[in-house]
Amino acid sequence: MSGVMNMMESLREACPDNASTVAIIVPVYNEESILESQLVPVLKILPSGFRILVVENGSTDRTKDLLNDLEERYPALDSISLPLPNYGLAMKVGLIKSRADIFIIDDLDVLDTDFWIRGLRLLCTDDVDLIQGSKVLAGKDDRRPLIRKAATLTLTFLLRSLLGYRGTDTHGPKVVWRDAIKDIPPRCQYELDIFPTELVIRAHKSGVRIREIPIHLREIRVTPLPLYKRVPRALRDIWYLHRSLSRRGWG
Repeated sequence: MSGVMNMMESLREACPDNASTVAIIVPVYNEESILESQLVPVLKILPSGFRILVVENGSTDRTKDLLNDLEERYPALDSISLPLPNYGLAMKVGLIKSRADIFIIDDLDVLDTDFWIRGLRLLCTDDVDLIQGSKVLAGKDDRRPLIRKAATLTLTFLLRSLLGYRGTDTHGPKVVWRDAIKDIPPRCQYELDIFPTELVIRAHKSGVRIREIPIHLREIRVTPLPLYKRVPRALRDIWYLHRSLSRRGWG
């Protein structure tokens, strides 16, 4: 019980004084095996003003039924269901629907409360709008297989060379002031896996002040999409995004 209270107090103290509500946006797809074990411990430590918004998209297992059950048990949980699998659209819908002062964007298999606290503390300063979690900056704390680390470095190179992004990651968890990005999600042209990248690139080009901090990864399940499929699709999407935004501009 003391650990729960300590974490609750840490989240409460980290939150900026001028923010009364925080929404933790979590896209999910076919996550019945880890849904309850991941969500319930976090729901138990959320202080007043914090809510989790789960955006289920196209699940074919019992994810939706489990979410309905958890919503009845935990008042701090909300959910939205979309008809088709679409990670980027799920994130986009969550960002547009929520009216919280601060967004925390995270994946179900991560839910890194330490990152949330560090991000919220940084938002208390006056020189940053968006905290981006970076796998590259994790260094020795990145315990993923070497091939996945190499894939991340390749994508980072393309982000810099094709999209002009000076950071190292766009897909990690985020903590961000809603007012800083509220006009950006509706302007994003791409969904699926590339949406987080377009969101961050557009934020960067729009003058949103971004700071990266390392995240500490621990994988608790096999990724739903194998690496040999994810990397070619990511390379294709970054190229399409580069070509599209070069042609149409950032409006």
